Amino acid sequence: MLLDTHFHYDFLAPALRPAFDEALRAQGVQVVAQTLKPSAYRQLRETAPPDGPLLSLGFHPWQMASSAQVEAELEIFEAEVRSTRLIGEIGLDFLPRHLEASPADLQVEALRRILSAVLQAADGQPTEKPYVLSLHAVRATTAMLDLFEKLDVPSSPIVPVVHRFGGTSDELTRLMRAGGCISVHPQMVESKRGRAYFRQVPTDRLLLETDLPEQPTDALDTQLFAQEVGGRLRRLIECISAERGEDCAPVLQENQRRLYSL
Repeated sequence: MLLDTHFHYDFLAPALRPAFDEALRAQGVQVVAQTLKPSAYRQLRETAPPDGPLLSLGFHPWQMASSAQVEAELEIFEAEVRSTRLIGEIGLDFLPRHLEASPADLQVEALRRILSAVLQAADGQPTEKPYVLSLHAVRATTAMLDLFEKLDVPSSPIVPVVHRFGGTSDELTRLMRAGGCISVHPQMVESKRGRAYFRQVPTDRLLLETDLPEQPTDALDTQLFAQEVGGRLRRLIECISAERGEDCAPVLQENQRRLYSL
């Protein structure tokens, strides 16, 4: 079984999901369904089949529109945080065009509340079943790591996973020291810096992702789409193995088993 650790399952129209689930199982693939808002997670939890995707409770920084809206979503987050140990997509995005809609102070305070809720829920959690965070960090990795250290996340049963890591080498070193991982996206394979990063990171800190679908859709060939997801994951394994000069498939599969119980 291969695991896509960052997949936007709720971008698929509900009518497409049963056929996609079946086609995905035929590919030997499972996905972690990241959500953009706690309310979307709650809706997905109420509708997804038991043998469907692994559900992840998230609040994407792009979705933070106002103090009142953030408060309402955080109330749902805090109510749902014990229903899953997978958290995401969460994080910070300090690109200027995103700060216009979601100011930095609003994002940072929301992430602080999210992490505090997760820390409380994770208290006493066995180390073999940690809370796993899928993190979005754009021009904000240092701010995010500073918050982790301030809240003492590294000493808790929480594993931070930065998806599509695009920070600096120093930030990557800090993430590794904090017990974090990165999920490798196909775009990382296409850049010199991306390849350097997944050569640098210990193999037992690497996971796979596609970040698909790219946008909400209500019409696609579910069979072909499942094949595309599986194909991208297998090509990632091939590329990582080629860059590192060893067969990384066994370690990558052990990583997903260790963190996601697969």
